[in-house]
Amino acid sequence: MKATAWVARRRSPLSLSLFWFRFRRSMARRLSQEAHIVAFLLGMVLSGIVFGGIVAGELRPADKLELANQLEAFLLATLHGQLASGSSVFASRFISDAAWLALVWMAGSSAVGIPIVAAAVFARAFETGFAVAFTALQFGWKGFAVASIGIFVHQAIFLFAFLIAGVNAIRFSYQIVAQSVPLYQWTLQFLRYTGRSVMCLGGVMLAAAIQAFVVPPMVSRLLGG
Repeated sequence: MKATAWVARRRSPLSLSLFWFRFRRSMARRLSQEAHIVAFLLGMVLSGIVFGGIVAGELRPADKLELANQLEAFLLATLHGQLASGSSVFASRFISDAAWLALVWMAGSSAVGIPIVAAAVFARAFETGFAVAFTALQFGWKGFAVASIGIFVHQAIFLFAFLIAGVNAIRFSYQIVAQSVPLYQWTLQFLRYTGRSVMCLGGVMLAAAIQAFVVPPMVSRLLGG
């Protein structure tokens, strides 16, 4: 019995090392195969962020004033702890972000999904760039710090999961267009595609939790200082 236990302990590190080696090799192979899709979506993200920042700086004075008043009211509510409860914020943020993932999943299930996925990624990146740039322009360095904590952290985590979902959707949509999967395998491939999309919800949950439970006290502390 002792000898068997000793052999099991000896094999365990080897098994973990073999698993890690195979995982890295699989990820490297997949990244090399999908590098063009990743590069394309990263280009959409960067374009959206830059374009959002440009639009934030070109707003009309009346629009700037209205948005600035709304943003200031929100920051004051955060400072005085008058926001909704963390669970409510988490639920609303999670539902909103999950809806974006659902849109990408549905787009990837069709033959015209590639432009829809690209437009969704661009739109979400545009939203991030606009919000960060507008907050920084209105409140200076403190606004930039608030935007980095209150907006960018959540959006960065979400965009990472969103990019994975986007790559998954574009690959599956291309398979539909190219008809590269035999008909008898479509059900299995679709289930795999759906499973990978559902796994991206983990990133959405993490981003929503940070936005709901971590960001408000940090922003409040920053504004109070």
